[in-house]
This record gives sequence, C-alpha cells and structure tokens, in this order.
Amino acid sequence: MHDTVHTMKRVLLVDLNNFARYPTLPIGYMAAILRADGLQVEVFSPLMVGVGGVVREKRPHRLGLLVSKLNHRAATSSQAWVRRWRQRLADGRVSELAAHHDKVVEGFAQSLASTRPDVVLISTYLMYRPVCDRIGALCRDAGVPVLIGGPYFSQPEVIREWMGTPGLSALAAGEVELELPQIVRTLIEGGDLGPFSGVISTNALGEVCGQVAPPLTRLDEVPFPDYQDFPWGRYPNRIAPIVTGRGCGWGVCTFCSDVTSTAGRSFRSRSPANVLQEMAHHHRRLGVSRFVFTDLKLNSDLTMWRSLAAQVQATVPGAEWIGAVHVGPGENGLSAGELRAAAASGCVRLTTGLETGSEHVGELMKKGTRREAVGRFLQDAAAAGISTRCTMITGYPGERAQDVHASAAFLELHHDAIERVSLNRLNVVMGTTLHRRLQAQPQRFRGVTVLSHDAAMAQVEHHNQETHSSEHRRAMGRLLSAVHRINRKTLMPRAREFEGVM
Repeated sequence: MHDTVHTMKRVLLVDLNNFARYPTLPIGYMAAILRADGLQVEVFSPLMVGVGGVVREKRPHRLGLLVSKLNHRAATSSQAWVRRWRQRLADGRVSELAAHHDKVVEGFAQSLASTRPDVVLISTYLMYRPVCDRIGALCRDAGVPVLIGGPYFSQPEVIREWMGTPGLSALAAGEVELELPQIVRTLIEGGDLGPFSGVISTNALGEVCGQVAPPLTRLDEVPFPDYQDFPWGRYPNRIAPIVTGRGCGWGVCTFCSDVTSTAGRSFRSRSPANVLQEMAHHHRRLGVSRFVFTDLKLNSDLTMWRSLAAQVQATVPGAEWIGAVHVGPGENGLSAGELRAAAASGCVRLTTGLETGSEHVGELMKKGTRREAVGRFLQDAAAAGISTRCTMITGYPGERAQDVHASAAFLELHHDAIERVSLNRLNVVMGTTLHRRLQAQPQRFRGVTVLSHDAAMAQVEHHNQETHSSEHRRAMGRLLSAVHRINRKTLMPRAREFEGVM
C-alpha cells in the first residue's frame, strides 16, 4: 500500500447511474481497484437518500395501451413544443434522479461535508449533466478536484461539451481502470495528467488535451467489483451484475450506440474461469445467488456461453441468471439442446434484439438476423422454460407502414413464446454509424431531416416524414396493441424475481 493510516487519501465515488435493482458495476470496479491500491473509498448513491434508480419496463396497467398511443402521437407531433413537453415527462418517469435534482445534490453536499474527500470521482450517464454541474460547483467551492467518467465519453463532440462542466478537473475517456489509482494520486497532488492515456483536461491556455484510451484487453487483471458500499436493503432482492466480455461479437448494427461507447468499441472476453470465480466470490461475500450478465451479447464468445451453461450450478448451487443474446447467422449456441442446458444451469430469462419484424428494415439496420431464426429461438427458449424478452425499434429511416405491420404480425405469431417487449422510437445518437451517414450523405435518407444536435446529451433530434403519415400511425396502433397484450402477461414464476431488470 502507498499510504499509511495517517496519510491515507480519501476518494468519494458518486454513482449517477443509480440502478433500481442491483449495484452499479463501474462503481464496484472503481471501489475494488482503488482500495487494492491503499486508497480510502466512500460511495454516494442517490438510492442512499431515497431517490429511486432507473425504472425498467413496469407491467402496464389496463389503460396502458391508450397511454402508449397518446405518447406515440405526441412523440411524432409536428409541433416541436409538444415533442419537448413529452420528452420532459418521459425523462422524469425513467429516473427519479432526473426529477429530484435538489434531493440528490443536497445528499451529495452532506456526503461531501462528512467524508471530506481529497478527490471526487463521478460515474454518470449523459442525461445527468445538470446534476453534474451542481455537484461540480460544490466541489469547486470546497477546493476538491473532480474526475468525471461515463460510457459515452468516447465521442469528440461530447467530450468538448462536457469540458465546460463547473469544477471539472478532467474527464476519464476510455477504459482507464488499471491506471486509475495513479491518475487519482496525480490529481490529488496537482500533478501533470498529460502522460495518462484516457484523461482529457485543459492546459494553461485553455486548450483541450488528451486522447481517448484504447480498449482494455487484459480483462482478467481487473479485480472483481466491490459492492459492499451499496444500500442492499433498498433493493427488492439480491442481484449482482457481472460482465463477461466488453463490446459485441456482431458489432455492426447501424443504430447502436453501445458499440461506440468507451467499453463497446471492440469485442474482448474474460476467461470462463475468471468469471466463474467472480460468481463464487459474490456468493461467498454477499450471499448472492442471482446474477445479471450485462454483456451486450452473452453468446459473442461461444466458449464463455457454453462454460456458463456447463458450470454455473457447480460454482453457485441454486444460481439463477439472465442475459442478452444475438440470434445471428451461423453457429450461435442457441440450439434447442443448448437452450435446455442453459435453463438447467439456472438461466431464467434471455433478451434478444429483434428490433423489427421486417426483413427489409433489418437489412437497413445491419442486424444480421432473420425472422425465421429469431422465431425458432423464441419457441425453443420458451419450450426450455426460459422467459424471453425482445427489444424493438420503430421509425428507422426507410421503414414503411407495411414494415410496422410485419413487426406486429411477428409478435402476434409468437405471442405465446414472448413474455416482454421493449418498444422504443428510434433515438439517433451521436457517433453511431447512422448518425455519421446522416451527416455525410443526407440525400440517402429521403424524408429524414436532422433538426438539431445536443452534444451534451449526444442526441440528434430528427424528423422522419414517414412516421407522421396516417398509414404509419395506423400500423403503429396495431404494433402497440400487440406489445401491450404481451406485456400484460404474468411472467413465468422462474423469471419474476428479475422483472424490471435489464
């Protein structure tokens, strides 16, 4: 250890990801890494002061279909003020943190005063920029340096905008975990951050300096996350998040911002032995036997996928787990037999990115899936006793009314095999392939107009003329009805403990 008891440096970690059902994985990683280097760590999570986490997909009430249709109409309104009003309401519903800034900031101020840290590290989503501004100002006034990191500080437009955060000392851009203790000590000592890859700061002339760190490849060297600081009593049950690999084995979907995030830029996997050891570690230390694998696609590495199916129960008897998979071309580890093996290992739910029931739109998205293969997977998973969840997107450029009808027809055909659907309107995110193509070749996207860019949020507001047509809206009515009928179902018993978990 670098510090004696009398000189130990204090780090306050601020969790502005704030999940509702389980601890935040990046905070757990940072706590473990910093403690291993002899630093004293405290964690502030809004959940500690009664501000709930991000809410995921509650079962809709009986009037939910009417609400969703009204919501869609507002989101596709030709009136900008209607769209903005609807977005503000949506942000407040998604996260209590977005609706209760004052309570979060007051809680942080109390934690800052009691902890008296030498440095504050904030892990955040872009949507919480207003909270970061207020927290940063408090730290500035207290003379405490601030390092902010998050999944989307990989885009130059976003970095430039966030460098204006009050009180900010530097941004962590990229996977800097293994260098974090040295970065923190240099920050506390007021040293030169220039030598550290992945640290963005300003020089004496006010110029932005630094580069995004390259993807981390030595994943087995990262210590297991430390979740001891989280308010476990506020979670409905005990679930530990685990990531087996970073990035996506497919990685070419044009709309996907995950593969342009700091950890998603290329696919890398841990060793199966290392992941199983982590599961056993959390089971011993926290009494956890439920796990959520937060990988973009858990079957990106088939050796990992099959090792989990073969060894989870021997590692943590009685374990239950969920994850996301990609029903891509070729061998994907999702045959009927392999799904039965996954179920026997404790897999209770799998999510797949259906996105659309239209082959035409799927090709535009570069999804790499076929309706027949996805349908077979859903039926085989349900037969194995695995709850299935699909994500879907509407409003992709080139989508027509008949494509929306195709999506509705797919859900109607597989109604009995699907237990949940997450339906979202297309959100164009800065840095994605779709965004770059809209910038470079707008003439390719007939009827689609970019209205504005919000670099702080990495959002691109756009207008898609097709989604405003009466034919498209009628088709959306059918699709929303199909989604509502599925989401109103009661989950199978094995999956109920994970309801609302992404």
